[in-house]
Amino acid sequence: MKSKHNFWLGIFFHLLPCGRGGLTLQHYFLFILIFIFSFSAKAEEKNWELGLGLGALHGPDYRGSAEYRTFASPIPYFLYHGKFIRSDRDGIRGSFFESNNLEFSLSASAAISPDTDENELRQGMPELGSTFEIGPSLNYKLTGNDFSNGLTLQLPLRAVFAFADDAGYAGYLFQPQLAYRTKFADWNLHYRLGITYADNRYHDYYYSVTPEYATSTRPTFDASSGYSGFYSQIAFTRKIKSEKLNMRLAFFLRYENLSGSDFTDSPLVETRDVWRSGMAIIWVIR
Repeated sequence: MKSKHNFWLGIFFHLLPCGRGGLTLQHYFLFILIFIFSFSAKAEEKNWELGLGLGALHGPDYRGSAEYRTFASPIPYFLYHGKFIRSDRDGIRGSFFESNNLEFSLSASAAISPDTDENELRQGMPELGSTFEIGPSLNYKLTGNDFSNGLTLQLPLRAVFAFADDAGYAGYLFQPQLAYRTKFADWNLHYRLGITYADNRYHDYYYSVTPEYATSTRPTFDASSGYSGFYSQIAFTRKIKSEKLNMRLAFFLRYENLSGSDFTDSPLVETRDVWRSGMAIIWVIR
């Protein structure tokens, strides 16, 4: 399940999958990152928070797959907001430079491909590994008082590393996007709209079919670099706080469209519409 889930802030351990197969340490690590990049709740009174909760994700095995799976898990949660290292609405970042309108930072993301050995189109092919992405991002504030509200143009360029038997460098992604943040009643709203470009190595990893894996219904295919689709993503988060209760709620919905991309003729692509969703509830301990 390709997940760039960039708008919650927390630590997520995938401990209770709804499906067959065991989990590796790489899965644990990457599910942590997914909810780091999804659950956003800025600590206003202190620089860090610690908590525990429950979360769930629903999405396809990979972009273009028509086979969807749902995962639920307990969520250890940690938030930190320091001067140079931050875990905020854009995940864990190292801020190298920031002015009133311009920011240059290091950002990271994660992509989960669980149980692809069960995927019918990929039967007999190597199982897809989950991936970790890291690279610089140039951000320009278009509206708002700072980078935590209003409209921002973000230009992240990330190298992709796969966790599998043949783990290693798996290409790069460029994802120019507009990010909008605002308050809506008691909720924080975060909306993203962007497009993805990828090199041939990345597209090869998901969509190429080499001769040794070709069948009568799965012909060979050589994916090339280029346009990789557009995405639209919305998330809502809020705090619920009283004398005896301190909680965080978060929901997200993401849609991607692969029409016009360079790999839609791959026999591994069943649909051009991609939907993902998730939710979490967190109890803050301290």
